[in-house]
Order: sequence, then C-alpha cells, then structure tokens
Amino acid sequence: MRRLLVLFFLVAAAFAGETPTVPQCFKIHALIKADAEHYWADWTNACPYTIDSVYVMIGFRDRLHNRLGDGVWGLHFITQGTHRVTRFSTPRGVDGFEYVDIRKVTTNTEEALR
Repeated sequence: MRRLLVLFFLVAAAFAGETPTVPQCFKIHALIKADAEHYWADWTNACPYTIDSVYVMIGFRDRLHNRLGDGVWGLHFITQGTHRVTRFSTPRGVDGFEYVDIRKVTTNTEEALR
C-alpha cells in the first residue's frame, strides 16, 4: 500500500508540471485599426486557469512606424478559454496612428501604469 501511495504522488507530480504565467499563455492574436480613434483587439485566455487581472501595454505608430504614444488596457476575471474581440479607444494625443503593437503583457498594476 505504501509503495502505491509513493507511486501515486510521483506520477501526480510528473503530470502537474509548472503552471504557465499569464504573459506566457494570454494570447493576443491581432490588433487592428478600426478608425482614427479606435482599434480592435482579438485575444484569448489560453491559460489553464481564470486570470484575475491582465494588463496589455501597447504602442501606437504612424505610417512610417514612428512611435506616437503608448497605452494600456486592463481585463479582469477572465475565465479559462475565453476568446473575445474587443474595441478599444486610443489615448489622448495619439493622432494619425496606423499601427498598434504589443509592448508587454503583465499582471502587475504598478508596472502597467508607469
């Protein structure tokens, strides 16, 4: 019986592995300009758990890929497997953007708002 118990724990530990962090498994498939003041974000919670909070730090660029400014959007209580397309507004002072790119995905509020 004792051998079975030890074997069970060894097998369970092997299957458990490490849980991926949010930046590793929260996926942003596309960021697409909608109009002069809005863009669409196609994202998925591919993490094997519910995410309490995630912040996506993004950059806006003009036609020549010059940086115009930065922004952050936050999502909260995202259940496993959720897939959405969300419309976001650009921050003030970002006029004439053509491209939106991902700078970083984080769960740290302070880091996102710096």
